[in-house]
Amino acid sequence: MPEDELATVQRELTEARAERDALRRELGDLRAWLCIKLGIVQEEQGPQGLTLLTVATDAEIVEEVQRLRDELARFKTTDEEVDRRWTGIDDLILENRKIHAIQSIRTEFGASLHLAVDLLNGRYTRLRGLHPDRFSVSADAYWDGFES
Repeated sequence: MPEDELATVQRELTEARAERDALRRELGDLRAWLCIKLGIVQEEQGPQGLTLLTVATDAEIVEEVQRLRDELARFKTTDEEVDRRWTGIDDLILENRKIHAIQSIRTEFGASLHLAVDLLNGRYTRLRGLHPDRFSVSADAYWDGFES
């Protein structure tokens, strides 16, 4: 191979290696950023008592993303599924059994007491609009004696 062609090949090889190294650094930065955002940065004891932060493998990152997607899917429900969850609670609301309704809301949705009261109020408003004739007491009397 002539000397000038060899120099050209070596220059192209050097440029390709530099580009490869830049892509590796960029990929490493992306992995680190993903691990930080996903909360899966790993700490390890390093030399001289230093703490080293290491990033997860690609497979671990993908696994965490899938876990988060699965968790999110559990929160996405259709109106039909939501209505099914409220069926028994709606009966308690319609019967003016607010305390029992709150207990059922907390059990069904895992809500705090404060959130359960807020959910009861919102559901009451919705039901009152949809089925005003099905309530056992008037709208004026419904909240009498109830303080949250």
